Amino acid sequence: MFTRTCLAVALMLTGAPLVLGQTPGKKKKPNVILIMTDDQGHGDLGFHGNPIIKTPNLDKFAKQAVRMKNFHVSPVCSPTRASLMTGRYNYRTGVVDTFQGRAMMHADETTLAELLRAIGYRTGIFGKWHLGDNYPLRAIDQCFMESLVLKGGGIG
Repeated sequence: MFTRTCLAVALMLTGAPLVLGQTPGKKKKPNVILIMTDDQGHGDLGFHGNPIIKTPNLDKFAKQAVRMKNFHVSPVCSPTRASLMTGRYNYRTGVVDTFQGRAMMHADETTLAELLRAIGYRTGIFGKWHLGDNYPLRAIDQCFMESLVLKGGGIG
């Protein structure tokens, strides 16, 4: 079990990436950028072979990056995000849907941000969190050092 130490990453979820920066004075580590988009199918990207939709920046990024090729998503965004943040099946995190309190991740879940912080990364999240808007469920409570996220599930 990992201790709840906050991490150093910059996450942009839902149209925005996760970027991990260096801690000054530390040995150089690779940067980490995690991009999660909502409602985008596998075939909606140029690097997946779509001949109509043009995604040149993501295509270039995909050629230079490590890609997860065997990640299973849920029918809606919050359970998928909870699985991505924790590496656990969404039902274990308490997130089963996007409304009526079903998108609030258990506060004691160990997040990617916590794990990265433990090895010296700086963390941040920019975009959509949608795993809880109040203490202790907010992204900032889950070890993201900087957080600029949309409240709730939409841009409402």
